[in-house]
Amino acid sequence: MSEFDKTNWLKYYHKLNHASLHLERLTNLRSDNEIKFTQKNQIEFIETLNSLPQINTETINFSTDSIIIGKEEDLKDNQKDIILSKAKELIPWRKGPFQLFDQHIDAEWRSDKKWKRLLPSIPNLKDKRVLDVGCNNGYFMFKMAAMEPELVLGIDPIVLNYAQFQFINHFANKKNLIFELWGQDDLVNFKEMFDVIFSMGVIYHHRNPIQQLLTLRDALRPSGELILETIGIPGNTSHALFPEDRYAKMRNVWFVPTVSCFMNWVKKAKFKDVELISDSELNSDEQRLTKWCPPPRQSLDDFLDPNDNSKTIEGHLAPRRFLIKARK
Repeated sequence: MSEFDKTNWLKYYHKLNHASLHLERLTNLRSDNEIKFTQKNQIEFIETLNSLPQINTETINFSTDSIIIGKEEDLKDNQKDIILSKAKELIPWRKGPFQLFDQHIDAEWRSDKKWKRLLPSIPNLKDKRVLDVGCNNGYFMFKMAAMEPELVLGIDPIVLNYAQFQFINHFANKKNLIFELWGQDDLVNFKEMFDVIFSMGVIYHHRNPIQQLLTLRDALRPSGELILETIGIPGNTSHALFPEDRYAKMRNVWFVPTVSCFMNWVKKAKFKDVELISDSELNSDEQRLTKWCPPPRQSLDDFLDPNDNSKTIEGHLAPRRFLIKARK
């Protein structure tokens, strides 16, 4: 795919299939997002990225728990101190871990644990177009890159997440990994574009889960596959918690389903071959504060009842994590 690079990927795919995406709208969205980098706190991110040293390394390994890029011996003079300082400017790191020139970035989330639960069920990504909705800093995008996809597009509207991804990819230099500051609602501009879509930790933040699933379905190519994750609650019936106010201190939580409710949502959205990959307890081995995500920020232990971790701080049933695989 010689014509493909970070700047023209929209035009490239538009040329391949005119109906697969709305080029004008997406180009305008990208231009609108550039305004974010004129704000004072966002300018600092750009300054951080622009000051990174150019380093060539042959050490890249995305198959271990940490995303490994480079070794300390690749560095000269004070480059180690510069890279460490720049990484700290991007705190808090929520997803990880990363190992950059032997410097370990221990993020709040041990995302490798989720990846291990997911890995046996991931379809073959070689030469596929992949979308990661709510990609955070791209940890899972780098994991997917090990499978040699044609494209992994990550979308997330948070500028800090964008900066962390660009920081890591500055050294990894994976040209088929693209991050755009778009959100779930922008997926209406895609039609039958992707072979595989990952949407993990997003659906409960939106007020209409069925409409969200229909939008994801429209963005998939025929027979495309969806990997979907949510927080959920235990229960044997098909129902969802609709919290009056906060859930685990989160304001933007709408529906927290049981497993059967979650699977029924996917079936109602006309997906087939709906399969439960994982129903796992969420615990502080997987989500906790570290020096890369330090206080006064809060993590799972702060969100649960200190006297009964089967409940949230508000008294709701504590969250589990449900992973589902389905086909268009």
